Amino acid sequence: MISVVIPALNEEKLLPDCLESLRNQDYKGKYEIIVADNGSTDNTANIARDSGAKVVHCSERRSVFYARQVGTDAASGDIIVQADADTVYPRDWLITIADYFSSHAETVAISGRFIYRDPPSWAKFEYLVRDCTNRLAVALLGRPMLISGATFAFRSWAFLKGNGYIGLSYSADQHGISSRLSKMGKVSYDPNLYVLTSSRAVGKPLVLCLLEAAVHIISWGVYICRYYMDSLQEFTTRTTLRRIATSLLAVGVPIVLLIADGYFIPTSPVFGKVYFKGNCPDKVVALTFDDGPNEPYTSEILDILDGYNVKATFFVIGENVELYPETARRIVAEGHVLGNHSYSHNANHALTRYGAKDLTMAEEAIFNTVGVSPHLYRPPHGKKSPWELEKIKELGLVEVTWSDSTNELNGASASSLAQEIVRKTKLGEIILLHDGYGTSHDSSKSDKSLTVEALPLIIKELQARGYRFVTVPELLDVPAYNN
Repeated sequence: MISVVIPALNEEKLLPDCLESLRNQDYKGKYEIIVADNGSTDNTANIARDSGAKVVHCSERRSVFYARQVGTDAASGDIIVQADADTVYPRDWLITIADYFSSHAETVAISGRFIYRDPPSWAKFEYLVRDCTNRLAVALLGRPMLISGATFAFRSWAFLKGNGYIGLSYSADQHGISSRLSKMGKVSYDPNLYVLTSSRAVGKPLVLCLLEAAVHIISWGVYICRYYMDSLQEFTTRTTLRRIATSLLAVGVPIVLLIADGYFIPTSPVFGKVYFKGNCPDKVVALTFDDGPNEPYTSEILDILDGYNVKATFFVIGENVELYPETARRIVAEGHVLGNHSYSHNANHALTRYGAKDLTMAEEAIFNTVGVSPHLYRPPHGKKSPWELEKIKELGLVEVTWSDSTNELNGASASSLAQEIVRKTKLGEIILLHDGYGTSHDSSKSDKSLTVEALPLIIKELQARGYRFVTVPELLDVPAYNN
């Protein structure tokens, strides 16, 4: 008997697909579907009941792991399976779980992996990191480190013996429950046990993603510190290979997180000096545009800037400069500043030393076309590495990111895009907008009509609030070019 437990809070939009995928399982044994309604105010409970699922109510406390606990308490299965309402399950999902437990008597829990149904651009990188981390953790610690709450199954006796999710201080329904169950048997990792989940947790404005990442890093750091102290105390009495590996991992994870912060977070100074905001008492801001030239949108933006007598900074891609040389020359001729934004806009070019060659190629392309050598460099997606910062220092460049941005690709309207930018604007902000999309042209993503429409709204509102527009070199008091 298998019990599938799904915590749900206002999931009427995504829950039907989840339940349908569970009803269509190829598993021939008995299984039940339990929806733990965590206080929904929409049609979640009715949808669950209509599909044949058992509904238990748990509105006393809003918490995913509390809902899982209540749902599991109501379960009658020998195997309890965690599921999520925004996830779709392959037809052989339950068969895979049942077969694994049947053939691995020593296993008390099994974790799988997830794939985004609507993957962001960096999804493959995340999949790789998660898979490698779990394989390494299994080899060193005997269990996976990164547990997916959407696909995790365990034997009910082990769950009851360990007191379930109760009293777990960190990530109770993922890392916490895995750690607790590992004391009663083996926690396995099967990369073939995969599910399709939504990317809503990461499909948010960059600022919110960064804020959530910071909260997770802090929480993880506190947990690791406590765990390290407990491990250190035990280490003094039991010096086995596994204890040594655990202690090394407890030290290594914060280091890995620090490196990830330096690489992924545009404003992070971990690897060296990065300019992302001006230190100025006056009400000045800098408009910047990435990924151009890209016609006709770059020219339309230039026309708008000229109409409002505003100067901006364009971080251009070398390949695009060669494609639209006259537009690049116009940018400089009209008093705007050109910055280096790489030659090919490779998303992860900073990982290898080719990135240094790539930004050098961009410098050459810009100089050969326009006759200037940019002093400012903005890495694609704000990703940085120590050797990249070393190279730009060698070339006499400075790295500039941003402090104010919005999700232009998914903007609902020009007015909402403008409002988001204006709302976050403070003294000395470097505002990020786009006049292109990488080296892509004539595609839906490279269509910057929305940004063009929003730009006058941004300028007029900020000017009405007393802000003055300057170029990035003026804001930071650095030269625009090296020649």
